[in-house]
Amino acid sequence: MNQKILNSNMSIRWVVALKVEAEIILDEYNMNFDPEFTLFQVFRNFEKTRWLILSGVGRHNSAAATTYLYMISKASRSTCWINLGIAGSGKGHYGDLCLVNKISNNGSSNTYPATMPKVTFHKMNLFTSDVPLTDYTLHELIDMEGSAFYDITNKLSGREFICLMKVISDGPNNDIEDLNKFKIRELINLNIANIKTIVSYYEKLSMDQYQIIQQPKILSEILSQWHFSVSQKHQLENLIKRINTLSKDEEIIKLIKDCKNSRSVIINLEAKILNTKVDWSLV
Repeated sequence: MNQKILNSNMSIRWVVALKVEAEIILDEYNMNFDPEFTLFQVFRNFEKTRWLILSGVGRHNSAAATTYLYMISKASRSTCWINLGIAGSGKGHYGDLCLVNKISNNGSSNTYPATMPKVTFHKMNLFTSDVPLTDYTLHELIDMEGSAFYDITNKLSGREFICLMKVISDGPNNDIEDLNKFKIRELINLNIANIKTIVSYYEKLSMDQYQIIQQPKILSEILSQWHFSVSQKHQLENLIKRINTLSKDEEIIKLIKDCKNSRSVIINLEAKILNTKVDWSLV
């Protein structure tokens, strides 16, 4: 796929708690610090299709940072949201990368849909705590941001566009007190190939959604020539998206050029769709 087309049509937003968790990602995806934004540290690529914000630790910080990133980056409905970080675990092995398929905290529980990437590594339940936990017996994964990140992004986008990835950093056999920035960076770096595989899935998902919701250029041209009511605009948009698979823009303009009003435009387009025969030999 042409990289320029991919860069312009996909939209990815990262929310990461700590700089050390983000450093490898920033390097891999060419995101640089943007001093324009001062409430949180914000990074983005040149094309402004990839953004990353450092939220700090805790649910309140994660919620505030996610909301802030949504506003400053002008994230769209085709944006995919990714939360990456380390997590404690009573089940997995130190250094494993896990996809989160269920999130809970002391007050809520949310389950993801079945549209996650098909990968061989683990999918686990995440419990978000307001305080560090060292009792790993009750939970598969433990963090301090995930549920807040999900609560906000679930209002901004469809659930299938939300991803939480966690690298197991501590557990019954790996004391959380032994963690330092060098070990955290190494944990992310060792998993970067798998992380990039997951990100590629969401890049493609974002690009596909962008193409679905992108307004056809011919639509604005038609709207500038005739007056359409709100309901007629929705009807027209649906017709244009359908007829674009059957006819070129020039043919559509020729079809409606003598129309006197918006109603006749819609009638002509509906007739074109109904009267077009499909050449099944080309399918």
